[in-house]
Amino acid sequence: MNTWLKWAGILILASGAIWFGWRHFSIMGHPQNKALARREIALRVLADHLAAQQAGKTAWIVSNPFTQRAGQPPAVYAFEEAGIRGLQKGWEGKIKLGGISFPTLLGGAIENPQQFLIDPQTKTPLSYLTAPGAWDALIPAHTNVDLIVSLVGLPLDVRNLNLWRQPKPQWVLLLPDLRMLGDLDAVRSAFRSGKLAALILDRPGAPQESTAVSADYRQEFDRFFLLVTRQNLEQMTANWPQAFY
Repeated sequence: MNTWLKWAGILILASGAIWFGWRHFSIMGHPQNKALARREIALRVLADHLAAQQAGKTAWIVSNPFTQRAGQPPAVYAFEEAGIRGLQKGWEGKIKLGGISFPTLLGGAIENPQQFLIDPQTKTPLSYLTAPGAWDALIPAHTNVDLIVSLVGLPLDVRNLNLWRQPKPQWVLLLPDLRMLGDLDAVRSAFRSGKLAALILDRPGAPQESTAVSADYRQEFDRFFLLVTRQNLEQMTANWPQAFY
């Protein structure tokens, strides 16, 4: 996984060291700017795909609840804004935005996330901080939503959620920890049933993150990410099995 994107997730879990880290990377160059650009690109290509395949549908974004609290490190807000920008550029009015929600976290997670056990290998630390059943309350009752676009992966209890068990909405995921769904057969099943519409994964063997960002956003996407859909899932798992787990 792109190291800076991984640290962007871990940023929300750090304490005193976080400001030092932000200052260090800001002073030593612009890796955070490149990571932000690539996050925007990843979500723009994802939104391009949705606009082409699901035009006229309504999407609901699930995003980082730490962005709703003042005083977080600048990277937390910057990554949020980059993601929303990418989606808006790719949708170009072809996908309707129903709203944006932020999962409720476990008590004390905002103030002291370090108190909770989080798998150090996960790509999505928020998966371990979300309150049980919180995702079922994200979309207001009787709201017609076709797609959930998650910028924060999947919650630990995803398979127990009504939101997951129902045939609608479909889910669209950015850099998820697919272990929340189970093994690769579980991922295949989720695509076959239509529950998963698309997901973005890190491309194994991508160039160093210090590589300059290309002006061609699709070329840049292809260097760093994989877009997985029902149609190309078997090809992707054959070519890039290490990208999934």
